[in-house]
Amino acid sequence: MARFEGPAEGLADLVDRVHDQLVTISAPRRDDVVAAIEAQGRGMAADVRLAAVDEVLGRLSGLGGLRRVIDDDDVSDVLINGPGNIVVERLGRLEVAGSISSVELDRLVEYLLGPTGRRVDRRSPVVDVRLDDRTRCHIAVPPVAVNGPCVSLRRFPARPRALDEFAAGWHLRQLEEVVRDRRSVLIYGPTGSGKTSLLAALLACVAGSERVVVIEEAAELPLRGSHVVRLEAQPPNLDGHGGVSSAALVAAALRMRPDRLVVGEVRGVEAAGFVHALSTGHRGSMGTVHANTPDGAIWRVEQLALGAGAVGEVGAHLRRVIDIAIGMRRCSSGARHVHRIDEVTAP
Repeated sequence: MARFEGPAEGLADLVDRVHDQLVTISAPRRDDVVAAIEAQGRGMAADVRLAAVDEVLGRLSGLGGLRRVIDDDDVSDVLINGPGNIVVERLGRLEVAGSISSVELDRLVEYLLGPTGRRVDRRSPVVDVRLDDRTRCHIAVPPVAVNGPCVSLRRFPARPRALDEFAAGWHLRQLEEVVRDRRSVLIYGPTGSGKTSLLAALLACVAGSERVVVIEEAAELPLRGSHVVRLEAQPPNLDGHGGVSSAALVAAALRMRPDRLVVGEVRGVEAAGFVHALSTGHRGSMGTVHANTPDGAIWRVEQLALGAGAVGEVGAHLRRVIDIAIGMRRCSSGARHVHRIDEVTAP
């Protein structure tokens, strides 16, 4: 599978030998791998043998050396643009972490999608799936991916970050007041600017007695609590049935007695439901949208809502029901931070 630098000399050869020995066995267990490593790795340090076990298990499963990268909490993205280099974003900076062949890449795609029941092929060349509570996967294959399968894995933190990691001084005090005063918030910024991370940090400050209903296209927010309800949209099955859209979930959420309604990302027909929810007295509701300015954020939600069937002066109405627009930015060091907070005023 994907090739990474080993932690000690001789690890790669040991992994290759044990992998070749066990690859023909149906569903080898960890005990089988450990026994083979112990037999062939006599004289090697204990930490080398332990690393070899993880490498072999990863390669046999199809995940290969990516297992170690994905388990690194400093890694937020794993990017594979066809056969060749594997690039990761670690602590806000891109770096090459290994390489992958065409055969290995095909095997990886199969491994990632296997448990989800989804497929990707020339008839349906793009797929988005959530692999677990912390990993979202996007895969594109030919003909849309010209240079071969593209795999993008986004890793989310196990727990929300603190607000003071995004802002200091006046901005930090404003963020704390936004939550305390139950202001309705729209967080905006480009892709990868930290919108979802800030949203999680704000929600972590909400009182545990408040009932929060969260709607996401793919569950990303690391939220826990007896009063937190998490709803995730579902694509239709292979027969075209069973899909549940974010818009349908927004409508359902309004029947769940929310104190706050949260839409992880406003990007489609759910915008009309989001506008409606803000109009029904759910103070302190929040959402994110891709935009570069406060006015651009309002305009984008307006256009999405109009496209979903909303009628009337939607833009003017949004300016009456959204209290605060928070702009996120990623600086050259890779850090994400709040770069402006604006009060939204009615026209």
